Amino acid sequence: MKIALIGAGAVGGYFIWGMENSPKPDRQFTVIAEGDRKKRLAEKGIKVNGTVYHPHVATPEEAGAQDVIIFSVKGGATVTAAKMLPPLIGEKTVVLSMLNGADSEEIIADTIGSEHVLHSIIMIASRRFDDEIVFDTSYNTTVKYGAADIPDAQEKLAMVEDAVSGTGLHFVKSDDIMLDIWTKYAKNISNNLPQAVLGVPAALYTRSEHGLFLAKKLWAEVRVLARIRGVELPEEVGIYECADSSRYSTLQDLDAGRTTEIESLCGYLLKMASENDIPVPYIEYTYHAIKALEEKNAGVFEC
Repeated sequence: MKIALIGAGAVGGYFIWGMENSPKPDRQFTVIAEGDRKKRLAEKGIKVNGTVYHPHVATPEEAGAQDVIIFSVKGGATVTAAKMLPPLIGEKTVVLSMLNGADSEEIIADTIGSEHVLHSIIMIASRRFDDEIVFDTSYNTTVKYGAADIPDAQEKLAMVEDAVSGTGLHFVKSDDIMLDIWTKYAKNISNNLPQAVLGVPAALYTRSEHGLFLAKKLWAEVRVLARIRGVELPEEVGIYECADSSRYSTLQDLDAGRTTEIESLCGYLLKMASENDIPVPYIEYTYHAIKALEEKNAGVFEC
């Protein structure tokens, strides 16, 4: 079985760790990369939780058709990275997207056809420190995956199960993958973003009535938009169970001076809201606040 990973970042490192620690004669694992990134990965490998791994690295053309592809890039790179997929697609290839949000599968399907796309989410506490990827082994990292109206769904789900069998990777078949995706999406909007705006950790939701108020308002707006896609989220806001000191991905990006995923996180929701004439003032404010913080990091306000 041929398995490929596109995106060897903070989330992709989890799959490298799982595959490289559990080699099997009938399983070929490849990290897909091009140009300088391919050269760097091939020469230096990638450090995950203190161990440097040297996975097989190849361009899409060199790797050829795969059985299962794990798509794990940053949200802003989705369209560009999706262009790498066509040489990797065979008749029965399955693609799993690990991106936040609810539209990456749509973008991928536009490139290779919806018949190749399963739906999935990953729950993981991971981060990048300099040249090392660290994920919390005490946190219950889980990939949930399922099929949303595609042909040969059971066969494709079985391919994923076979691909990860015998690894330390925790994959669970979902009974309602669209509910799982939108639940994670709503949690990302309501948990991830307020702490990024305020520059504080997850204690914002356990120690502050004001932080929890913001989370509730964002959750309620996403809940209205989820109904347009046929998903009914619970009324009560979902708060991640984690240490009060946790700093989620958007705050990590701002801390490091990186561009955030705010476009992919909020852009899809703002587009839905506009098309359906639904007011989402808290999502709009949060989007513009984080864009302004990106400008701050870029030196726009140094007068």
